[in-house]
Amino acid sequence: ALRRSSIDRAAALRMLPKNVPLSAVARPFLIPAMIDGDSQVRRLTVAASLLRAKYLHLKRKLTEAQIQSQATIMAVPAFKTLPLGDPIYSSKPFRVRPLHIISNNTNNYFPDVTIIKHFFHRYLVLQAKITNVSSSNNTTNNSNTNNTVTNSGSRTLADVSFVVAESSDEALLPSLVVALPTLPPKVTGSSWCVLATSPQRLDGTTAILTCELRYSLTAIDTVTGAPLNFTSTGRSFVEELQDLEIHPCEFEM
Repeated sequence: ALRRSSIDRAAALRMLPKNVPLSAVARPFLIPAMIDGDSQVRRLTVAASLLRAKYLHLKRKLTEAQIQSQATIMAVPAFKTLPLGDPIYSSKPFRVRPLHIISNNTNNYFPDVTIIKHFFHRYLVLQAKITNVSSSNNTTNNSNTNNTVTNSGSRTLADVSFVVAESSDEALLPSLVVALPTLPPKVTGSSWCVLATSPQRLDGTTAILTCELRYSLTAIDTVTGAPLNFTSTGRSFVEELQDLEIHPCEFEM
């Protein structure tokens, strides 16, 4: 009756008469029960590791699919219902930097941002190609472990969006922002900002767009790539970028 598959040890222990001392059942009952419990803990630990590995694999595949779905202007799902029409002109890629780095001349961490301007008859689509680069100079103290965690290879960007915060001309008004849900280290993805335009209302002067990059930093395990905190997106940042100039002639090329 004491074979492992024959009885429920916990239920049997509750059914023992109160006048039976535990020492009487320690050797034939309690010791095997403890061995069973330890074995079950090991089995559950292995099962949890396998489930975690499966979760990370699925999350990685989902992230890759999301980034790929926003790689080109024709692939972005949010643009399917937008009447963009035929493109007029696309600018050459150019890099932009945050104002605080330009003014302070520091080496603070900031992702690489490259802008491409896509001109349509009624819309201006700004593509921000963002690379989550490494930075050996920027470190962050982890208050939970009292360890210093370097951003290089240990930070994932979340909710990454390129935003036009202000336009100097009412003929260019922001109407849609497509953010990147997740951007792993050393990976490039595109965030998009769409402005409704009225080129005929441009008064011939150059329009100035005040732009921002918004994102959150999430700490990850450098070995598994898993977030260290599954319930929090980490610290949020809003970085003001160099202003963009929009020339009326660009809608006529």
